[in-house]
Amino acid sequence: MSKKALVIGAGPAGLTAAYELLKKGQEIEVVVFEETEQFGGISKTVNYKGNRMDMGGHRFFSKIPEVNAWWDQMLPMQGHKSYDDIVLNREMPVHEGGPDPEKEDRVMLTRHRVSRILFDDKFYDYPISLKPETFKNFGLLTTLKVGFSYLGSVFHKLPEDNLENLYINSFGRKLYSMFFEYYTENLWGRHPSEIDASWGKQRTKGLSIFGIIKDYLGRVFKVKNRKVNTSLIEEFKYPKLGPGQLWDVTADEVEKLGGKIIKNAKVTKVHKDENGVLTSLTYVDTKDGSEHEVNGDYFISSMPLRDLVGGMTTYLRTKQESLRDFHIVTT
Repeated sequence: MSKKALVIGAGPAGLTAAYELLKKGQEIEVVVFEETEQFGGISKTVNYKGNRMDMGGHRFFSKIPEVNAWWDQMLPMQGHKSYDDIVLNREMPVHEGGPDPEKEDRVMLTRHRVSRILFDDKFYDYPISLKPETFKNFGLLTTLKVGFSYLGSVFHKLPEDNLENLYINSFGRKLYSMFFEYYTENLWGRHPSEIDASWGKQRTKGLSIFGIIKDYLGRVFKVKNRKVNTSLIEEFKYPKLGPGQLWDVTADEVEKLGGKIIKNAKVTKVHKDENGVLTSLTYVDTKDGSEHEVNGDYFISSMPLRDLVGGMTTYLRTKQESLRDFHIVTT
């Protein structure tokens, strides 16, 4: 008798989990519950009046061969130049046997990275580069302040027990105050001094002024086999129709393999039996408001933890039980 896996959320984590479960070929029935009409979560691409817009700046780059191979099976790398490459006479790597992006949509493109920060009505490369434009925008006084500030951080290291100190150690207090402090606070709703340093280490991958200088000199002198910090990559992969296309394709593959995806299904509760074993979940149809309960043997959640715990709490309070009795796989 086959088992049933219930996957909460049709974003990257949920769809990948569903696909891999089905790909294993085991006797597992897979059902995915998605609260909205679209796939991809915060990686989705919205089509508005014929214009495709990304909800977030998602670039595809990985040093892990298995990840690159997974992307390639969903969206093969381009085998010919795209229209804009031809018009701009821009050289881009092409892969033999790959699809032609002017004839097929299911294709991954190679794109140059261009990121900018608008500060004090001037644009700066992100991460900060050593281009002449950078120093021109800074002006002599700010350049000197940035330089001496960084030297100060080199000889006087702060304890890296929060994100603020990590950034100051890596970039100096002046650059931190210009480009990191208020951006981070606006983005996450907390001042960097209140955020753990491990978050910054994961985000910047050890990037620092020294790393930027080292990378710049490596490019100038054309050092072979130089290691590039992930934050300094100059090229990345990008689906022809935006990042959401990858998850639209993955959803199609899930259904081809026999998986079921229920849209407009907002999961509100997760239930367990008297032995503490998860048995079912409840979802609400966001179109008609009807409530449904679905039994399952395995539960995979990619929904926000706050909502997941909220659903558990609602159920647990009625049963007067402890959250510690719950066990659920989250991705």
